[in-house]
Amino acid sequence: MRKLARDKGLTTVDATCPDVTKTHDLIRDKVAEGYEVIYIGKKGHPEPEGAIGIAPEHVHLIEKEEEISKLNITASRIIITNQTTMSQWDIRVIIKGLLELFPSAEVHNEICLATQIRQEAVAEQANQAELVIVVGDPRSNNSNRLAQVSEEIANVPAHRISDISELNREWLEGITKVAVTSGASTPTPLTKEVITYLEQYDPANPDTWELKRTVNMSKLLPPVKAKNKV
Repeated sequence: MRKLARDKGLTTVDATCPDVTKTHDLIRDKVAEGYEVIYIGKKGHPEPEGAIGIAPEHVHLIEKEEEISKLNITASRIIITNQTTMSQWDIRVIIKGLLELFPSAEVHNEICLATQIRQEAVAEQANQAELVIVVGDPRSNNSNRLAQVSEEIANVPAHRISDISELNREWLEGITKVAVTSGASTPTPLTKEVITYLEQYDPANPDTWELKRTVNMSKLLPPVKAKNKV
């Protein structure tokens, strides 16, 4: 892809998360050393798909604990690693099950720090609220996992929204305290807009009810500097 972009004279911006690159490098190195890789991740997500693409015959993807028994690996050298945006609680359970089947496997837990901090914050603070709103893209695994952590770890209802336009006022009926968080890659202005709306919202005042996105999406990324023509 990079070569195609260069051939077309395009300006490229590599926004790959360093943690993802690190995991891919780990897989590449370990496969070269003769290891089989058990990769814990969400099927169909771009990050696991990229990991599998490094060595399709040697990377074994599983998503849930019940899939462990279906693994058919006889190699003596095995590493266990994972998608960087998975729930750390889910990962712990799956790794525990894998080590029971492959006790000599090496474990490389690659949950990224930003994801871990957000998950722990939701687990600890969500129970101080009656509702959690997660601002993040529907394809963002770490955003979806934050909603999961709120509901499964903190036992607090949660909704994921892409931006203010997806907020449902019915969710706020009878609610006096709402916690707001966001996915690691969610633009800050989108999250701030949700917080600003909730701070001014008054269920008794219809003037505060309008849900309207004002963030200019075209200006969320910095302008790309044009290349000097030779």
